[in-house]
Amino acid sequence: MTTLRTILWFVVAAAAMLGAVWLAERPGNVTAEWQGWRLDTSVGALMVAVVVLILVSIGLWLLYRWIVGAPGALLEGWGESRRRRGYRELTQGLAAVAAGDGVEAQKHARKAEQLLSEPALTLLLSAQAAQLTGDRDGAKKAFNAMIEDEQMAFLGLRGLIGQALRDGDQGKALALAERAFKLRPQTPWVVHSLFDMQAQAGQWKAAQETLDAGVRRKVVAADKGRSLKALLEVERSREAEQEGRAEDALSLAREAFGLAPERIAATERLAALQIKAGDGKKAMRTIERGWAVAPHPDLVPLYLEAAGESEALKRVGVVRKLAGQNPSDIESHIALAEASLEAGLWGEARRHLETAGGTNPPVRVCRLMAEVEERAQADPAKVHDWLAKVADAPADRSWRCTACGAHHEAWRPVCESCGAFGTLQWRTPGTYGQILPPEQQIALQAAPALAAPTGSSPPP
Repeated sequence: MTTLRTILWFVVAAAAMLGAVWLAERPGNVTAEWQGWRLDTSVGALMVAVVVLILVSIGLWLLYRWIVGAPGALLEGWGESRRRRGYRELTQGLAAVAAGDGVEAQKHARKAEQLLSEPALTLLLSAQAAQLTGDRDGAKKAFNAMIEDEQMAFLGLRGLIGQALRDGDQGKALALAERAFKLRPQTPWVVHSLFDMQAQAGQWKAAQETLDAGVRRKVVAADKGRSLKALLEVERSREAEQEGRAEDALSLAREAFGLAPERIAATERLAALQIKAGDGKKAMRTIERGWAVAPHPDLVPLYLEAAGESEALKRVGVVRKLAGQNPSDIESHIALAEASLEAGLWGEARRHLETAGGTNPPVRVCRLMAEVEERAQADPAKVHDWLAKVADAPADRSWRCTACGAHHEAWRPVCESCGAFGTLQWRTPGTYGQILPPEQQIALQAAPALAAPTGSSPPP
């Protein structure tokens, strides 16, 4: 670039020199008369005068432009400097948020608010800083201001949902989640949070609509959606029964079982209604299908009730038929052991328990073995030995929430610990994925966008 400029100036100078030589070789005079004035001069002098006049005119024009534009330029430069300082404060505030320094973040947020005329950015920083310092009123004020801005409304709603959940105000959180869903129905945390809140409130039909929308937008996996829809229909079936709509209750239970026979609640619900309707054979077939994919101790009494058999020895045969649907599962052997124990078949009970327990029997097997030895009036030392093994035995299958890990004595649609719907599974502890504490679940579902992620929220 420098070389090009040098060449250009050289060309201009050469042209000027050639012009001067050309004029010197061709002298001449110029005479001008105007209003009684007469001017006699040479052509060269006239040319020089014209050039000087042009240069003076340009100089005067530039001076005029500078005088007129100076105030605006000064203001613009001051404004630009102000914006730069504002963005610097904003950047430092965000860095303080990331470092967890709430006091420093608030200081930079206040300065950024004074320097910048962009409330969307400064409100987000102010909300984060207020949350870090525990200023709930300040955070709430910032979030409420954010929802008035079209671009920031979604983040403002997310922050307010988090505050409502921490305050235990489920109704307010649900209303805010519904607003967020209208704004961004394709956002995963919105679908998941709204679904769980509707389930917690017993709004089964609304929850099913949210779930269907999530499946359509591929926010919820199709297989997961099928399973959850089945559980929703189980709850809708209970609701219909309470309202005296027996046919609707049975129809919903049948649909639920057809969608997810692996869900124990669906099997149990349909079988119970079939028994109530006096159709024991259908109930037995339902339980047999359910046992084949997901055996559970609560299904055994239902199966015996559906069979209508009261004699202990014959009940062993009934249970054997059920166990034959899934002969290798531990629940099948334990069910046969309990039926044999009830019938006084100590050897048969012991054999099934030994098969169920293997080399490291769980707690339930140890206790049943102790009961077998006690009722068989065998060596008391064996009873003591089996009871002693309970302390170190592996844990039994139980109802545990796959989202937060909470233990439940019985199945329920919504986890009492974290509020997630459909997350209770009958499994051995330790067979789940990563489990987050409830407070992290809530924080993740409703934390503002700048919060550092701590895990993933459970899908509905």
